[in-house]
Amino acid sequence: MRDIRGFAVKFYTREGNFDLVGNNTPVFFIRDGIQFPDVVHALKPNPKTNIQEYWRILDYMSHLPESLLTWCWMFDDVGIPQDYRHMEGFGVHTYTLIAKSGKVLFVKFHWKPTCGIKNLTDEEAKVVGGANHSHATKDLHDAIASGNYPEWKLFIQTMDPADEDKFDFDPLDVTKIWPEDILPLQPVGRLVLNRTIDNFFNETEQLAFNPGLVVPGIYYSDDKLLQCRIFAYGDTQRHRLGPNYLQLPVNAPKCAHHNNHHEGFMNFMHRDEEINYYPSKFDPVRCAEKVPTPTNSYTGIRTKCVIKKENNFKQAGDRYRSWAPDRQDRFVKRWVEILSEPRLTHEIRGIWISYWSQADRSLGQKLASRLNVRPSI
Repeated sequence: MRDIRGFAVKFYTREGNFDLVGNNTPVFFIRDGIQFPDVVHALKPNPKTNIQEYWRILDYMSHLPESLLTWCWMFDDVGIPQDYRHMEGFGVHTYTLIAKSGKVLFVKFHWKPTCGIKNLTDEEAKVVGGANHSHATKDLHDAIASGNYPEWKLFIQTMDPADEDKFDFDPLDVTKIWPEDILPLQPVGRLVLNRTIDNFFNETEQLAFNPGLVVPGIYYSDDKLLQCRIFAYGDTQRHRLGPNYLQLPVNAPKCAHHNNHHEGFMNFMHRDEEINYYPSKFDPVRCAEKVPTPTNSYTGIRTKCVIKKENNFKQAGDRYRSWAPDRQDRFVKRWVEILSEPRLTHEIRGIWISYWSQADRSLGQKLASRLNVRPSI
């Protein structure tokens, strides 16, 4: 089954850890954080049969037209990476960069493999995955062990917050991409994997990522899904690894640090201080350098409502029309296959055909013709 791959990087900086927790797609299915648990439930196996099934996914997503652009990655030719070395990565969310002067820019992060982007066709995936379901992990390990170190270039896109309302979509909407012809990619660094891990459990299984971990100069935005993940990931790691998961060597900062997080289950940091609070005259703590943070003032009534610029179909249609005809045909074929799931209702098929018709009329017509279904909303 086609599925999103994670692409998370932990930066051990001189000022603490920054976790860039992304995927191999630049967009995600939902924009509303309150839907996060449900989208995970829909994507995971049936709780009764423990089988991952498309009819459940398509049922849930039929209520989410904003998911179309993500499907344009998952069911496109790039939907199955050949291996990790040839896979792109994206920070997905919009963050903010803050200069010492206090100037703020919106930013998106992109990882580009220097060895190129390669993917598997459906037929190749069956052969490769059938021969070795861990083929991507083995390829990565073997490449590093042989000295053929995988490398990614890090690019950013930046936007002045003053330009936020100049687009026909909300730039903080995680279901949308920023046009590279207007906001070009800027190279800022590279990532090289130059050694394999020594102990899988210690360095990978206990590794904990949290989008809430940022460092001076990088901050959050009003991206609503990011705001949800800031809370959800830390809560999950405490449940998975315990309240002191940040003491584990793989998660702890490499720089000097101090906090008042004392005791708790599975604590292994010996501390003999009498002062475990701040501030104190008995044991003054040297504070970190003050850094600017965004200071926005808002006046109004807080309410739960649909964003003003949903624009759920335009970017999906643009991406589909950018493909060569044979690539479009493969996309249609994959959708015909999953929309033919026996447990899908006529109503749900009609909704999906209507969605794709609004993205691109010819795409909707092809699906309707092959499935013998009329669009409906």
